Amino acid sequence: SQDKGFHVEKALLHVFSRSTSYTPVQIVQMEELVEGEKVHYNIPAELNSIHPVKLVQDFLLEGFAERCPVSMKEEPFPFLISAKRLQTCCHGVDNLQCYWIHPLQKELTFHIQEKDAACSNTKATLYPSKSDKVRSKGTECLQPICCHDVNLEVEGGLYMLRPSLRPQLEELLINKEDIDAAQPQEEIDKGFEVEGSKKEEACQGCNGASSLLFGISGVVFRSVPISLWALPAFHELLLTGVFPLESEPVKLILHELETLLSPYGVSIVTEEGGLHLVAQPIGLIGKVFSSDTADSNKHVTVSASLNLDLLAVLLFSVPDWRLLWSHDPRFLKQFSLRPPPGTSFQPFSLHPESFSFDISFWTGPAWEEKRFYAIVREASRGTVEQVKLIDTFSHPDLSQTSYCYRLIYHSHTHALSHTQALRFHKQLEVLLSSRLQVTIR
Repeated sequence: SQDKGFHVEKALLHVFSRSTSYTPVQIVQMEELVEGEKVHYNIPAELNSIHPVKLVQDFLLEGFAERCPVSMKEEPFPFLISAKRLQTCCHGVDNLQCYWIHPLQKELTFHIQEKDAACSNTKATLYPSKSDKVRSKGTECLQPICCHDVNLEVEGGLYMLRPSLRPQLEELLINKEDIDAAQPQEEIDKGFEVEGSKKEEACQGCNGASSLLFGISGVVFRSVPISLWALPAFHELLLTGVFPLESEPVKLILHELETLLSPYGVSIVTEEGGLHLVAQPIGLIGKVFSSDTADSNKHVTVSASLNLDLLAVLLFSVPDWRLLWSHDPRFLKQFSLRPPPGTSFQPFSLHPESFSFDISFWTGPAWEEKRFYAIVREASRGTVEQVKLIDTFSHPDLSQTSYCYRLIYHSHTHALSHTQALRFHKQLEVLLSSRLQVTIR
């Protein structure tokens, strides 16, 4: 059994399955060059080519190809970007949701061998243990900082794990413009002739707009609370193109997205700063926005940002987004034959049990809730589905505040028992006391 009483009223709901051992999330150690120095840090392991996230991306690109072909850029992009790039490129991204890091002078924590100097700027290798802290930078290391310490106007040398792909896409477009400007006109004309009639047909389908959209996709990171539909890491698909104003390009992009996604319950809502794609009960899954170009009287840049992970949950009826990052062979096997969108995922257990535990503690004025969420994820091995703040109390005489949180443990990949959930909860108390110096009540 699962170490709990077996009641008659729940007898038909208990579906037991063979469970694998609880292991940390697969982590990839990344290496990049930042200001001429090698930087090491960890991110979640990437997904394979038959994953539902990849199937959703292929479905969207094939749908757009009928009207406006998409040129996808496959080269790797750095995961670290500077604070200045956030201000200039990532409009609409809340800096409170960024994983901010700052280089500090410290001793080496990684010994970089001379032979590594010949390696490429970015590479990934499997790393055996989980850590949500950035490790080293030559003679420096990158240390996470609290979000309310960030002042974008005065901070220098400040970096973050990329919260969006917009900086990389804008850089690609700028480089393309520079190449086109340096290319002789005869070669440009010859290139257009080689393209042939396909581009002309696509251009007609786009009502006179540019026949080509540029796109990139990759993992982005957001420092968010633990809740049902808040993803700390997800795959973003970003599409953009420059269109003549008279072609009404925003309506064009919306029409294509609505045609592809409306059968799955996606609707379009007008919000401040752009148009949002929403679905219930998930919420926001994408945005469509426009920006002016150099000749703003004739052309406009239109972009669409889509959360591929949430779309995969929606299109394949996946009960929990955490399954997308499980690397469970039972999960991947269901998508090995590349089923079309609309094929429902078959869960491993029909009625996985959930368990609720409360935790309360005293803490000082320097309380950082984001560090609390990080420790919850680590202690629970990703089995906490939701965290709710249910009570706070500030002592009138002492500079201390009491917080009470309710944690809901729920797993779709393991046969989670009451005893195992309680063991995770006790480990959480130990980590909170040692790392955040809180007093458990």
